[in-house]
Amino acid sequence: MDKLKQIIEDLGVSFEEFKAKNDGRIDKLETILGRGAFGGGDAKRNPPGTSQVAIDIDGRKIPVFAKGEKMSDLFPTPSSEVEDEAFSLGNFLKASMGLEVKASVLERGTASVPAYLSAQIIDAIRAKSRLMQAGTLTIPIEGKTTICRIASDPTVVEHTEAANDITESVPVLEPVDLDPKMLAALIPLSVEIVQDSPNLDAALQMSLAAAFASKLDALGVATILADSDIPTSETTEATATWAGILAATGSMLAADQDLPKALICSPGDFTARASQAADSSGVWLGAPPVLANMLDLPTTGMSDSTGIMGDFATGFGVASRMDMQLELIRWGKPGYGTHLLVAWARMAGYVLQPKALYLPAVVA
Repeated sequence: MDKLKQIIEDLGVSFEEFKAKNDGRIDKLETILGRGAFGGGDAKRNPPGTSQVAIDIDGRKIPVFAKGEKMSDLFPTPSSEVEDEAFSLGNFLKASMGLEVKASVLERGTASVPAYLSAQIIDAIRAKSRLMQAGTLTIPIEGKTTICRIASDPTVVEHTEAANDITESVPVLEPVDLDPKMLAALIPLSVEIVQDSPNLDAALQMSLAAAFASKLDALGVATILADSDIPTSETTEATATWAGILAATGSMLAADQDLPKALICSPGDFTARASQAADSSGVWLGAPPVLANMLDLPTTGMSDSTGIMGDFATGFGVASRMDMQLELIRWGKPGYGTHLLVAWARMAGYVLQPKALYLPAVVA
């Protein structure tokens, strides 16, 4: 129990409060911890749902969520909800509008969903985001946080005994302030559609995830393209052809970068490459064998003839406050007979290691 308590408190959450809300899951988490699911029992580095990756801020390990890992594992559904009916967004809206009784929801005024449900929606956003699919890490933060990035590396020299040949070279370390702005959506909902739609929960969660992921991708792509420290091709390397992407890979290797793990491009460039045929018989060309394992991900946040390649798990990160807020303002538009669902989260992307990314075409 001591290890589990340390994990929870390292995340800035009161263990007693966590236990009170999740008492039915404590024994299960203890069992998982005993199996070594947290990297051999390293409680500080590996809370539930996270990998070995962590960053150290003020002597405290902050877990980082990799692709495929879930933030909602830190906020499991309370056992009381599991035994009855899991508290869904649809149920929340109905209860908040007074359409059904549920003790855990306010019956009047503005109401907020519990942390475990908002964490599930953040996970849905992460799963939908192209940047996240490319491998971008999620850094949960509790407030404004400053970390550093290496804009340039030091120079290593081979020393000859008794010779004055070791020169100074200072790596350029730059502060990165993780202080994401709010992303918000305001959604009018009529009593009729909330009361009559059995698929309301699934439809709203799917729509919110897609909308927030699209905005997060657009902002993240703009951040990457604007970063002057990211290596950029000096000559045009056509992103609409596999020959151009292979040429860009050669430029990356020449700059001592690794083979790209992912490529983010425009839908037009993606379709153009997918349409390439090896000959008139209709045999599709496809990616060169050396790039067979590279993820090829289109997004409307990219323009044609541009692309981003590299290791997104190293080069880019998304800072997110620990939860997404979903609030219902009752009779927000009384003249229309509708309530207003306010959905907002503080999330933003940051370039963490510029030399892990590459821009394969001249960006205007």
